[in-house]
Amino acid sequence: MTEGREGRDEGRQLFCRIITPERMIFDEEADLVVARIADGEIGVLVDHAPVVSTVEFGEVRIRQGDDQSIFATSDGFFKVSENLVQILVEEAVPVGEIAVSEAENRVEVAERDLSRLSGEEDIERERAEIERRQRMGENLVHVARKYGEG
Repeated sequence: MTEGREGRDEGRQLFCRIITPERMIFDEEADLVVARIADGEIGVLVDHAPVVSTVEFGEVRIRQGDDQSIFATSDGFFKVSENLVQILVEEAVPVGEIAVSEAENRVEVAERDLSRLSGEEDIERERAEIERRQRMGENLVHVARKYGEG
């Protein structure tokens, strides 16, 4: 072991990937990854035990030395295995790229779309998609305001 690496074996490093259907959003080394999964908030350091779970709407925080990257994310899947954290979500937006006014508009549009739906069973899938858009819009606003962006 090398002095100053807080007990880590030389060469061992944690990696994090945030992946959406469109593209890889983040793929770098990390010292700490924090996300909200089904059982609550989880923090992952190097050599963390394997985990497979769902990830909830919220924020993912990634510490790299003195820097921190923050992403507003939709729901999806979360996996830790062999020092690799994989977060598979429909949408992930870096906090610095969130436009609060656009996110608020997204919430309003979703609310209008929901109010237009009738109670028929064949529209439940459409209702779920609109509610997902609404929750992500609310999450974008929350994360941007929490971290002083937008």
